[in-house]
Amino acid sequence: MARITKAQKAGLDFLDIVFFNELVVYRGMDAEERRQLETVIRRVTQMAESRYSDRESEIVKHLAYYFLEVSLANTTEELTQAIHVEVPPPDLPKETIEAIDRYRNNFQMAFMLAMTEKSTGIVASYALEIADALKGEFVGYSALVRRDLLKRCFVREFKDVSVGVYCWLTVAGVLPVTKNSPDRIGSEFSDKFITRLALLADYEMIMHGLNMTISKDNSICVFLGKQEFNLKEATVDRLLDIQRHFNEAITKSSLRGIPLINTRDLASTAQVQGFFEQWGTRKVRLRMHTGTLASWLGILGAGMVELQLRREYDHAAHKKYPNGAESVEITKLKVAAIFNACDNQHTITEFVKDKLSEAGLKINPDTLYRNHSMMRKTILRLLGVYCKLTRDAGVVVSPIYDDTYYGPTFINADKLTQ
Repeated sequence: MARITKAQKAGLDFLDIVFFNELVVYRGMDAEERRQLETVIRRVTQMAESRYSDRESEIVKHLAYYFLEVSLANTTEELTQAIHVEVPPPDLPKETIEAIDRYRNNFQMAFMLAMTEKSTGIVASYALEIADALKGEFVGYSALVRRDLLKRCFVREFKDVSVGVYCWLTVAGVLPVTKNSPDRIGSEFSDKFITRLALLADYEMIMHGLNMTISKDNSICVFLGKQEFNLKEATVDRLLDIQRHFNEAITKSSLRGIPLINTRDLASTAQVQGFFEQWGTRKVRLRMHTGTLASWLGILGAGMVELQLRREYDHAAHKKYPNGAESVEITKLKVAAIFNACDNQHTITEFVKDKLSEAGLKINPDTLYRNHSMMRKTILRLLGVYCKLTRDAGVVVSPIYDDTYYGPTFINADKLTQ
């Protein structure tokens, strides 16, 4: 088997980011948190579309979500009170700390606005007005909504978004998927989807560039060299790879630039692959799904099975209790079977197989069933841990910093799924 290239590795990292957030929104959030997220989307969309349309509207929305995420992050004082760590508090007056918080937020927003306007050619400062007008409405929202708000809005606004990204990466030649070749995959992506997908890819590189300006150490690699964590060698290898890329990005002058996909021709597979090649030389993600390229269609399909199962339960609950109920026992709800070895018609795996087939992706129901069973024991358990930790903490750090609970959850994956 050929060694995976940097572009392919970065493509899978991008796919993992989208897939993780899709599962958080549809599987991890409760009904109230999804309502909160939908309210953010509705309010931002109303304001953005009052002045812009099409591509310009999507760019303004993308930036507004980011500015809201920055604005809704907790202050240093709030984080110190909520997260107890054995680190002495900074020997600075409260006013100085608050001023630093404001400067950090203003710097992030100005940098993101300047880079996005430069790469897209759109003057989008109205996004700042949207965020300023709306942020007061969302202050009390769940930490699970406020963290990675931009990404979670993206996955909520587009249907089957992870499969869409997988298809786009395949058609662009970033992922060399042999069993589902690009000529077989339906490549009719909506303009809005491509606009937001490209903005999200650029966002990852812009945030990486920002992180390089404030960090001398990679926070996720604090686990290295600590015997008490008792990490498996495979996990140590992953962390060492992340650390090596971080060190190279922060020290090599050739890696100090910020690659942007929006400055390239998205119709050119060579230029798209070149962007992901540059991503792969700078940054590596601690992925939620650690499987090979060949395993990704199965795990994405398993995710579709799980989300369709949740929809079936929701529909059955509304049908059984049309006036609502304080609690519902899932065992008393009648839904379609996931898989039937004798006659698989009208099952959830058959439904998902047909959905994937419409996109030009071929997989059999038995594979979907086995992947879904595995996902329930691993990824979905870890997802539940992550969501509970984030929700219970009630606070989120600024997006310029790594997610407080993502790294520890997936670094300790082998222990948490036993």
